[in-house]
Amino acid sequence: MANEKILKEADNYFTGTLHKLGTNSCGVGWNGDDAQRIRYDQLTKLIDFSNTVNICDYGCGYGYYLSYLKERDTWNGCYTGYDISKEMIQTAIQKYGENNEEHIFKVGSKIEGKYDYIVESGIFNLKFSTPDEEWKEYILDTLKEFNDHSKRGFAFNALTIYSDTDKMRDDLYYSDPLFLFDYCKRNFSRNVALLHDYELYDFTIIVRK
Repeated sequence: MANEKILKEADNYFTGTLHKLGTNSCGVGWNGDDAQRIRYDQLTKLIDFSNTVNICDYGCGYGYYLSYLKERDTWNGCYTGYDISKEMIQTAIQKYGENNEEHIFKVGSKIEGKYDYIVESGIFNLKFSTPDEEWKEYILDTLKEFNDHSKRGFAFNALTIYSDTDKMRDDLYYSDPLFLFDYCKRNFSRNVALLHDYELYDFTIIVRK
């Protein structure tokens, strides 16, 4: 899926932020806990909690989304978090305990097996020195992986091209929400939602099967 250069840059960066900033939203590249929870609110609109569900959190960091899920009275299922940073996963296991029937943490970028739902928050934003076209292909390849390994749907977010130009950064990738909406409709499902009405410079796409 992702090439080794992208994975190595991401691993080095996020392991470094974990050491520097600790287990908080800034330590996984976000700008605050409130913004992180707003994003989780959007992603979680994908999930039907009326039955037991298996959720894959791709790019899970230290596993904060698991805490978010546990706050819900309706949460019942198994959470699996993937991250390329070994130290992020070690931190998650220290926080939540060894892998068991309720949660599993894995080091790596390749999804194994199938899950009811896959969610992703933030991995499409920081492109480092990767050319835009190459990063775009990385996003599309990852979405195909999500589709192949999800039974009921997947949700992801990305920075928007409708951001203020004076605040844009060269090391970040700003996605076209209309392109990704159209791509998901044409390639994955008729049931696709684009959420771009919350007070952040990103958007969420939900793909239901």
